[in-house]
Formats: sequence, structure tokens, C-alpha cells
Amino acid sequence: MKFLTAAVAILFAFALTILLAPDGTSSQLPPDAAPIALTAPAVEEKPASRTPSEKATIDVSGIEGAWRDWMSRYNIRASAMTLGRGGQILHSMGEGRRADTAYPIASLTKAITAMCLNDIMDAFDLSWSSTLGDLAPALTKHHMPPHPGATALSLGDLVTHTTGWPKNIAATETAGEGRNLYTQQHFAREALTNPAHQSADHSFTYSNTNFAVLGQIISVLSGRPYGETCKARIMGPAGASQAAVAGRMWATGGFGGWSASTEDYARFLMHWFAPEQAWMLAPEDFDYDSKSGAGLGVFHRKTPTGKAIQHNGMWRSKKPARQHGALFVMTETGTTFVVNWQGQLPNAGYRDLRAAIIPQMP
Repeated sequence: MKFLTAAVAILFAFALTILLAPDGTSSQLPPDAAPIALTAPAVEEKPASRTPSEKATIDVSGIEGAWRDWMSRYNIRASAMTLGRGGQILHSMGEGRRADTAYPIASLTKAITAMCLNDIMDAFDLSWSSTLGDLAPALTKHHMPPHPGATALSLGDLVTHTTGWPKNIAATETAGEGRNLYTQQHFAREALTNPAHQSADHSFTYSNTNFAVLGQIISVLSGRPYGETCKARIMGPAGASQAAVAGRMWATGGFGGWSASTEDYARFLMHWFAPEQAWMLAPEDFDYDSKSGAGLGVFHRKTPTGKAIQHNGMWRSKKPARQHGALFVMTETGTTFVVNWQGQLPNAGYRDLRAAIIPQMP
């Protein structure tokens, strides 16, 4: 009876918890790129689901401890983390925010965009070797005819950041404050129609522009807004029901417009980037740059414990409430770690967290 009474009390308290609403943000840092004091109280851990015995080797407490130590070192006051494997959420925790509440994920959006286009290609007789010239008739109908220098670029060039396009077009790192030119539509139209943005150097250069064009192509092919298409085809089947192109930076679309909880993003990764997926077994078949490790919106890396995919995201702003960061790591066995936080960190902050987490991820 005492146990039942305690359980009812906990459920009642949980029902009264007020969810933190995601803040808008302004600009985006490269993938490997002042503490914020919130008045919201820390939230309690969500119970982990029961897992098969073969997954019990994951050191959940060690990973959580490494995350907490990292928060302390960088004075992060609001952060959430989720650990998963094999399609199951093993453990979620939040301090100052909840692991089941959506926040801006910035460049982690790019994996959603790549997977969305990968999913619809067959319906349009396309592949990652298809060129923008092949898509010229459809793009022209939407007033974005690719200029002659762009027609030879393949979709694979875009997804591996080897187009020669700049990171951003006609927008500074803080242009998003006015939400004027820092948009998918503007970047895509400028890249496709203005040859002045085209460089002859096609070595790897991380570029938001590439994924703005990919996002626009998804919209053109589907005949629906980018966010609607990818939510229905990608996030829905993964069980990431609360993720959406939303918030102040929604207009960045394919390169940074999504908001998602750590739990929903983990579900997305575990569904679409599971170790048995063809693009994980042979990424080069779905376009992959072996020099940079870029492929399908993620970066493939060798780690001390094997191989992993990963990506970082950051929205940067002069306003503390609009500063958001996110990171994920997924090992070749499918062990998945996703974290988000409020605040701006140097590149070292991302590296330090990965260095602490990866050795504990089987």
C-alpha cells in the first residue's frame, strides 16, 4: 500500500510539471566548432525502459556521470541527454530542461534532410549521382534554374559538401537575428541562379548552402513544404512524433530548421541509421567523402572503440535565451547518445564531451 501511494504521488507530480518551451535562435556554427542561468528547476529522471540482457553491458551511470561532469566544467545549467540502442530509449535525463521536450537542433537537421531525399529518390528515378542538370526542368518551374556552372554538380556533391559553394550566402553569422536572408529559399535560389557564388575548388568545405538546396529540392519534388514532407516520411515512421520544423529559425529548413527532443532525435537515428541499414554497411554507395567522412548528413569517424557517426549543432545569438547547442554520437553497434543544451560553447566543449562519452559506448 505504501508503494502504491508513493507511485500515485510521483505520477501526480509528473503531470503537473510545466514543459519548457523551445527558444528561437539566430545563427549556426560549423560542425566542430557565458553560461546561462535559468530559473526553471531541474527535472527528475525519466525511468529507463526494461532492456534485453545483451544490452545490459552499457554503463548507463558512467555515461550520465560523464555528461554531468562536462556540464559542471562548462557551467551548463540547462541540458538534456538520451541514451538508446536497438530502437529503445534506455535512459533519459534532464537538468533545467526535459529530454522529451523539443529544442532547436541546428546542424543536426542535416541528417534528416539527407535521409528524406534518400527516401524519395526512387519515386523520381534519381540517385546520388543525379545532377542538378537532371533536375533543371523541375527547378526552373520554381524559378530556380541552375546556372551552367551548377548543372554538373551531383546530389552527392551537395550531401558531402564538395560543391564549391560557400557556407552561407549574402548573410553574416548573425543575419538570422533579423530573419531576413538566412533562409533555405534565399540560399538555394542564390546558389542555383548566381554563378558568382560558385568556386572552382570542390574540396570539402562545410556548407549550409548545400543543404538549403537539398531542402528546396525535396520541396520541389514532393510538391509540399520541406518540413511537412520530411516529418511524414522520416520522423513519423521513426516515432519522433514531436519533432518539427519550428521555432524562430524554421525558415532555415533543410540546414537548420528542426526542433526535436533528445528522445525523438535518438529515435530518428536508431530507426534510419541502424547498423544494418545499407547506407551504414556501405556508405560509399549512397555518396560518401572518404577524406572528410561526410555522408548523408553525418560524419563517419574512427574512435578508440571502433567506428561512429556524429554531428554537432549550435545556434548562436547575442540573446542568451536563443543560444542552443546539440550533439550526437552513434557507434557501429547502434549505441546512441544525444544531448542538447542552452548556451554557446567553443569547439573544445564538443570535443571534450565526445572524448568523455565515446569510450563508454559499446
